[in-house]
Amino acid sequence: MMDRRFALLPLLALAGTSLSGCVAIAIPALAGSAMVGSRVIENEAGDDAAVGPASVAATVPAPAPVSAPAPTPIPAAPPPRPVLPPPTPAQAAAAPPTVTTPPPPLARPVPVTPAPAPMAAPTRAPAIPATGTAAAAAAAAAAAPTAYPDPARPLAADQLGFARFVRFGQASAVGAKGGDDLLSAMLSDPVALDGQRRRCTPGEQLVAVIDLDPGDAVFSPPANPGVQPGLALGLAVLREAGVEIAWMSDLSTTQSGLLRAALEQSGLDPRGEDIIALRRDEADTKQQRRDSLAGIACIVAIAGDERGDFDERYKYLRSPEAGAGLEPIIGNGWFLITPLIGN
Repeated sequence: MMDRRFALLPLLALAGTSLSGCVAIAIPALAGSAMVGSRVIENEAGDDAAVGPASVAATVPAPAPVSAPAPTPIPAAPPPRPVLPPPTPAQAAAAPPTVTTPPPPLARPVPVTPAPAPMAAPTRAPAIPATGTAAAAAAAAAAAPTAYPDPARPLAADQLGFARFVRFGQASAVGAKGGDDLLSAMLSDPVALDGQRRRCTPGEQLVAVIDLDPGDAVFSPPANPGVQPGLALGLAVLREAGVEIAWMSDLSTTQSGLLRAALEQSGLDPRGEDIIALRRDEADTKQQRRDSLAGIACIVAIAGDERGDFDERYKYLRSPEAGAGLEPIIGNGWFLITPLIGN
């Protein structure tokens, strides 16, 4: 028995010398081997075979798991693993105060509450344009004698007839909106000289006709017409009241572009939206064009520099006295003016 114990000492000595690189690890290895050797000796039943090299070889792997777990967790585990577990409970404990953030839910209802305040403004906004248009038309009609001509843009003395033309057209538009029964500037009978006029149908588009031809000549659009702000303001007043402007001339339709350019440059039709009634062929007359326009709209006023611009029957009168029945219309639907655009 004693010889066998001594036989194990060289093996332990070899194990110690092989672990000379790490003293701390060699000590537990030796202790483990000594304990294993003692247990093997105490448990044997006197059989020499149990103490042989085979039994020693079987007991050698036992200390390996004992010594292995001690060194491996010490160098590798501490750097990453011990650091992670401590923050995890700390964060879990600190999470409730940080995660439960009452400010965000409180901050969302706060901007929602002021929203109803601006909603009151849009309710008034739609009412302003609706009432503003009617109020502007009524105010302009009530102030017609002073609103036009504008004192800042006075008309020449020879254009006072144009001012009356504008005021009459504006008053007609206001009366039509109020349900008045309007008289047209067109005669009801194609031959009679009694001055009886047509009646406008409610809801018809109102039109004011301006004859451009000077006397018996044909209008020639100037290349560089001067700007006429006073006349342009009067036409703007009519358009604002809902009256369309129609320009009449025996000028050929092939020259409509020149006429448009002259009206735009002079400011009389800056947007090029007015009606132009020009001669289509030799057989086309102004009276035919006036009748055609009166068939689709209500001509409330006509302006021209001679009476023939109102109705062609003036050209066939045997004497001025024959047209006495037509004179009451002058200034009440028919207006004598000087040519608006010079040749």
